[in-house]
Amino acid sequence: MLFAVNEYLTYVCCLILQTMEATQALLLANVKRIRKEKGMSQQNVADGADMLVPTYSRLERGGSNPSLASIVRIAHALDVPVVELFQSSDIKDRSVAQKLEMINEMSEVNKSVVTILLDSFIEKDRLEKSQEVQMKKRLEELDEARKK
Repeated sequence: MLFAVNEYLTYVCCLILQTMEATQALLLANVKRIRKEKGMSQQNVADGADMLVPTYSRLERGGSNPSLASIVRIAHALDVPVVELFQSSDIKDRSVAQKLEMINEMSEVNKSVVTILLDSFIEKDRLEKSQEVQMKKRLEELDEARKK
């Protein structure tokens, strides 16, 4: 029994390491891609991120692991949200219809999570629109009251 538990833990650790490595590879590829798309040099990004150029260069090549603070500074220097550094361009560039197809292929649990998130954003948007309409009406009433 102990052997089976150790074997399972080893398997889980390997999966975690693979995920971490894939995430870091995606991060570094995105940093480099975004920098080039924006026509920035490594010097530009390093300066904007308050880093030495050799440090940034080593990071972009995967020679070192960036800290969370460094990732935030690099995102700021590139003028992108941090989350964009972790997005797969393959998914990011897909249409809404294609993304819906991908969601449809998810497990039931993940579909439920996505549904809850979508419902929340839709409701948030409705509330914001409703408040905007109410605010416009109040401003019109105020303008009418001033004219009298």
